[in-house]
Amino acid sequence: MQFIVDLKSMELHSIRLKLIIRILLLGASIFFVAYLIFGLNQYVRAAYAAVIPIIIIVEIIKFLDRNNQRINDFFNSILWDDYSISLPQNLKTKSYNDLSTTVNQLNNKLLKLRKDNFAQLFFIESLVNEALIGLLVIDSKSQVFFVNKSFEGLTGKKIRKLQPINKEHEFLWSQIKDIKINEKRAIDISMDGVKNILLFQTSQFVIEKENYRLFSVQSINLEVENTEIETWKKLIRVLSHEILNTTTPILSLSHTLYDIAQDKSIEQNTTIDKLSYGLKTIIERSSGLVKFTDAFQKISKIPEPEKVQIDTNDLFLKITSLFDSQFKTNGIEFFCEIYPNADKLYADKYQIEQVMINLIKNAIDAVKGTPKGVINIKISRALSDSIHIEVIDNGHGIHIDKMNQIFTPFFTTKVDGNGIGLAFSKQVMKLHNGDINLFSEHGNGTRVILNLPSKKNLI
Repeated sequence: MQFIVDLKSMELHSIRLKLIIRILLLGASIFFVAYLIFGLNQYVRAAYAAVIPIIIIVEIIKFLDRNNQRINDFFNSILWDDYSISLPQNLKTKSYNDLSTTVNQLNNKLLKLRKDNFAQLFFIESLVNEALIGLLVIDSKSQVFFVNKSFEGLTGKKIRKLQPINKEHEFLWSQIKDIKINEKRAIDISMDGVKNILLFQTSQFVIEKENYRLFSVQSINLEVENTEIETWKKLIRVLSHEILNTTTPILSLSHTLYDIAQDKSIEQNTTIDKLSYGLKTIIERSSGLVKFTDAFQKISKIPEPEKVQIDTNDLFLKITSLFDSQFKTNGIEFFCEIYPNADKLYADKYQIEQVMINLIKNAIDAVKGTPKGVINIKISRALSDSIHIEVIDNGHGIHIDKMNQIFTPFFTTKVDGNGIGLAFSKQVMKLHNGDINLFSEHGNGTRVILNLPSKKNLI
C-alpha cells in the first residue's frame, strides 16, 4: 500500500518560516547579550544569557539535519527498491511543490522500470526453465548459479541452487567438468535401467568480474538410433549385394554342372573338363566371399589401442621407405612437414601406421595420371593441444554425390578397391577419441585431416 508522507511531518510548507523565526530569535538573543554587556555592564547576567543563542544555534543545526535526514531517507528508500514513499504535492510554496513533483515523477519512472525489468526477467526465466534443452550455470566456486527443469529431467538429478555440484553430484561433475569451451561430448547416463545418451556442450561468460560456465545438454537418443538404423541399412545393402553377387553365379553354375553330369550323351573327358573348370570357378568365387567376410571381420573387431609415445619423424621415415619406390615409379613428389611441438604423438603404433598406409595408398591412386602428382603430409599441434595430421594430394578428387558414403564399409570409388581403408581408419580414430575428416572436390584434389587428442586425454 502506498504511503504518502504527511505534510505536517515533513513540514515542507513551514521550513522557510521556521528557519526565519529561528534566525530572528538568534539575532534577538545576540542583541540582548550585547546590550547586557555594553549597555548595562552586567557581565554575569550576560554570561547566563549567552546560553540562549548557543541553544538556538544548536537547534538550527538540528533543524537542518532533521530535514536533510528526511530527504536522505526518501532517496535511501529508492536505493533499496522501496517505491512506496512519495512526497506531497499542491503545496503553497512553489519551490517545494516543484521539488515534490519532480521527485515523485522520478520515483514513478523508477517504479515502472523496475516492474518492466521484473516482467522481462520473469518471461526469460520462464522461457529458459521450460526449454527442451537442459541448462546449468556454475560459478567459479563450482556452485550452482542456475539450473532449469530440463537439465534435472535429462540427467535424473535434483540439483539445488547455491550448492557445490562437485560434492552433491560428484559422478555427474566428473563427467562434464573437463569439457572444453565449445566442445561437444556424448555421455551415457542410465535412469531406472534405461540408457540415455546426452550431448553436453559448454561456454563461458563473465558477469561483474565473476566467471561462469554454462552447460547445455540435450538427448540424442533418437538421432543415434536413426543413425544406427541407417548404418545397418547401408551395411545390409552392401552385405546383400556382395553375397548375392557371389552366390547367384555359384548357384547357376552348380545347376549347369549338375545338368552336365547327368547328360550321358557328353563324352566323359569333356564332362570332366567342364566339371573341373566349373568347380575351379566356384572355388574362386567362394574364396572371394571368404575374403569379403575376413575384411568385414577386420573392421568390426579392431582391438583396443595400446597407446605409446611415437616419434613422428620415425613414423614418417618408415612410411616414406614403404612407398619410396611407388613415388619414383609414378613420378610423385612427396614431402612431409613437421611443425614445432608436433614431434611426439600418443597412439597405438601399428594402428596409426595402418591408417597412414591406407591414406597414402589412396593418395597415390588419386594422383595417378596427373601430370605432376604431389602428396604432402603436415603434422602440427593445435591450440587445444591435439595433434593434427593432414594428408593432401592434387589428384582427381571425389564427386560430391559420393562424399557422404566414403566412410561406409565396402564402399569404394576404385575399380579394384574393397572399401575397407577409410572405414577402418575411421574406426581407429574413434577408438583413439579422435576424428577423421575428408575434404575433396572433383578435379581439385583431396585433403584428409586426422585429429588425435593430447596425451592427457588419451591416457
